[in-house]
Amino acid sequence: MPSEYKAQIGGATFQFTEHSFDDQKVTGGQIAEAVRAHPVTDYLVLQQLPNLELEALRPNEVADLTKSIRFFVIKGDATYNLVVDGLSMVWPEASISGHTIIRLIMQEDGSLELLLKREDEPDKIIEPTDQVNIAKKGVEEFATRLHGGRVIIIVEGSPHEWTEKRISFDQVVSLEVPDYAQHPEITYAVRYKDGPRNKPEGILVKGSSVKVVNRMVFYVSETGQS
Repeated sequence: MPSEYKAQIGGATFQFTEHSFDDQKVTGGQIAEAVRAHPVTDYLVLQQLPNLELEALRPNEVADLTKSIRFFVIKGDATYNLVVDGLSMVWPEASISGHTIIRLIMQEDGSLELLLKREDEPDKIIEPTDQVNIAKKGVEEFATRLHGGRVIIIVEGSPHEWTEKRISFDQVVSLEVPDYAQHPEITYAVRYKDGPRNKPEGILVKGSSVKVVNRMVFYVSETGQS
């Protein structure tokens, strides 16, 4: 086992420094003390997990350094919830910029644009300098896509660019089985996860289609011959 454990600790400006701890498990208070955040009760500690979800860590709550990507220590007394590409996150400020959200999901190469998801009207494009109020009632949900309206979908583990708003059963199967149309006697089943907010998981049957969102995952399995 290592003699010391490392943690990346930063603040709202995303400037991180590496700190060493003797133990694999540390408290939120220890994380705050490592960057001289005093008094600890005036600060909030956020832990980012390997799946990029971001959660608050109380002063006496324990974190496993081998299961954390990085920590934020930011002055404040409340956190606000948001969802980005299906990932649950918290942030200690009542408003958050588009640039900050992109940085939280570690996609700073400029290839993605950010959307604020809306129920009864088209999703709104959020520019890097735009501020979104996340303190109001409810949880704001965001999605990303490639610039130009393109998204990435995952079919049986392989990424594919997609430009249409929807995808059909036949289109999904054809991405996995290129000669699908030449073998109508072979039947398939399709299911998906990480889909649109109104139905993030489901089964796609032949003749149907589903709305596409970035990083949506599809599974295709052969069921036999008709």
